[in-house]
Amino acid sequence: MNKVLLGTLVIFLSGCATTVVPPSAAISAPSERIYKFQPEIKNSGKLIVVRDQGMVGGGCYATIYINGERVAKLDTKEKVNFNLPEGEWAVGTNLEGKGLCNYSGQRQERYMTIKANETKAVRVFTDGDGNMDIRPTTLN
Repeated sequence: MNKVLLGTLVIFLSGCATTVVPPSAAISAPSERIYKFQPEIKNSGKLIVVRDQGMVGGGCYATIYINGERVAKLDTKEKVNFNLPEGEWAVGTNLEGKGLCNYSGQRQERYMTIKANETKAVRVFTDGDGNMDIRPTTLN
């Protein structure tokens, strides 16, 4: 009976995708895991990146890339704010770590246009198969 229950639980958890965390509810990532785009600059915009909560990929850091450069690592329910000059930016993510954390596949990237004095938010989403992606969000 316990084996059947355990098997059902594993199947249930493996099919779950992550769930969105509004930026206002997310925890700021510690500064030692944020590498770039932190100082305020004149005529810049702000990009907030929030990692979803959930079991899928929860034991691994999500590495965040901007224009191909590694700029931060996020745990579940964490966020980071980047100050970016106006322009188009490629924002990407994949899992980082050892073992199953290397399974996230190719880095997924999305282009974002940032304007001066504008704030945009995106979420790091993981589907039930462990594939990561960047999605826009209007949640506060």
